[in-house]
Amino acid sequence: MDQLLNAARSSLTEMSVAVILANLLLTALMSLAIAWVYTKTHKSISYSRSYLYSLVMMSVLAATAMMILGNNLTRALGVLGVFTLIRFRTIVKDTKDATFLFFALSIGMAIGTNNYSIAIVSTIVLSALLLLLDRVGFGAYVGNAFLLTFTGTDALNAEELEKVIRERVEGATLLQVKSGVEQDRVYYYKVRLKHPESYHQFLDAVRKVPGIQAVDFVSGRDVAEY
Repeated sequence: MDQLLNAARSSLTEMSVAVILANLLLTALMSLAIAWVYTKTHKSISYSRSYLYSLVMMSVLAATAMMILGNNLTRALGVLGVFTLIRFRTIVKDTKDATFLFFALSIGMAIGTNNYSIAIVSTIVLSALLLLLDRVGFGAYVGNAFLLTFTGTDALNAEELEKVIRERVEGATLLQVKSGVEQDRVYYYKVRLKHPESYHQFLDAVRKVPGIQAVDFVSGRDVAEY
């Protein structure tokens, strides 16, 4: 009988307030570091502040859930039952965004179970790896590839445009031509500049071609798909 009472008391033992605060503060610090790495390595056009909030909140919530669970199976089943009621209506389009969510959840779970060394070392190593891969341009298809789009009117001087391309472009591929307003057409080119650092001069030369309007230029390094 005494053994059963002692087991019940030990199962109801709560963590001290100091330990809870330390875990939550350390989790918040680690998740903020993860969010900072995400902003430094983010390359796609779409950007969401709410996603950064989600990174921090989900990491802290994961740590809280793990502190609640402890080694109690009944609590674990109860919390999992609550999580089944939650639906995420926002679709994560980029696989890297989903990876960052898993990164934040894993760190929160590690700190919530008092595995501080795993959380800190993993955050440092993985963050350094992500920053290194971004610095060296890992996975980039072509370093000097750009997507050029412009609207051509009836007055488009094709010879002048060809001259500009011949002088400043190493290679050009016409991807698509779409009908615009009235008789205008929208042209999509993939170009490789001879001197990528002088792209602004190339844009100025294209804008000066008679019959060209609405010139846009996108770096191919930061485009996931064409």
